[in-house]
Amino acid sequence: MPGQHERGERILDAAADLVLRWGYKRVTIEEVAKQAGIGKGTVYLHFRNRSELFLSVLVRESVQLTGEMLDELRQDPIMMLPAEQAQLVYLGVMKRPLLRAMFSRNIEILGDLALDPAMQPLRRVKIDLFGDLFQVLREHELVRTDQSIEAQRHVMSAVQTGFYLAGPMLGPYNTHDDEATAALLAHTVREALHAPGPPDRAVLEALQPKVLAMLTDFHNALAATVHGSSPED
Repeated sequence: MPGQHERGERILDAAADLVLRWGYKRVTIEEVAKQAGIGKGTVYLHFRNRSELFLSVLVRESVQLTGEMLDELRQDPIMMLPAEQAQLVYLGVMKRPLLRAMFSRNIEILGDLALDPAMQPLRRVKIDLFGDLFQVLREHELVRTDQSIEAQRHVMSAVQTGFYLAGPMLGPYNTHDDEATAALLAHTVREALHAPGPPDRAVLEALQPKVLAMLTDFHNALAATVHGSSPED
């Protein structure tokens, strides 16, 4: 119902604002309700507990990011390739403070939320997506085939994690802005995973509808969890 959706969005807006200002550990359901202008019990009509509420805040930002990925892929099929995806996602994360906090393991903002068991279904959906995508890209020789899908998925995850953590760890010694860092990330992923030489444009265009459908399913699965419930519910 429209009214319930709008109220749920107001709750998420309040939770996002408070966690950025005070940090996850300090924000209570009572404070979120007060910020949203509703009663505490109303929050529980939308979200079963505190961790589900704040997980939903992160999922909502992920939905916005995957929406951007879909828009870019519709415009250019090269965006299905791992390096281009990694670059786009990095820039998308960096402009969203809460996602940036999650990917960089910012304990002051998110505390132990990124390690919450409630994240596991979401992580499995992401893993399945990248496994399916690598399989399609391998079949059409767009990525290397001398590595297993499991190895490629691990490389993709490890490289991205390293880039997200490097900035906070280097501190003042980090001399690269987000654009430069994203370009370096894309270069690293391209060298590690892509097939040699430029990709075949005709193959990319032929695969575009299939990959769009895969990413759309992933996007919709995320969107269905924004107001509570996991991807496997």
